[in-house]
Amino acid sequence: MNSTKNQIIEFAPFKLAEGVDEPTFIAASDALQESFLSQQKGFLRRDLVRNSDGTWADIAYWESRESVDQAMQKALDDPAALRYFQLMANNGQGEDGGQLMLMNIAKSYS
Repeated sequence: MNSTKNQIIEFAPFKLAEGVDEPTFIAASDALQESFLSQQKGFLRRDLVRNSDGTWADIAYWESRESVDQAMQKALDDPAALRYFQLMANNGQGEDGGQLMLMNIAKSYS
């Protein structure tokens, strides 16, 4: 793996909005990945994870903070991103989800 010195992990916990089923959400996640995230400069990879309590999290890996900031700005106008966020309770913010965290990778192991 290349140097992780400036890489960022975006950790975004959330819960699904009321009435949203998993197949609908996964389809929106797939669309977000294919039409938006995979096209963003500096995007490395992403994991979508789920806990047994109904909490989900997106874990995205980016080359730099600048890459994250640029993608976040573009997401505000992207139909796939907006659809994805609409399926989250409180758009992934607050007590029904969690707070977005951007963390620098201190050391990577494999």
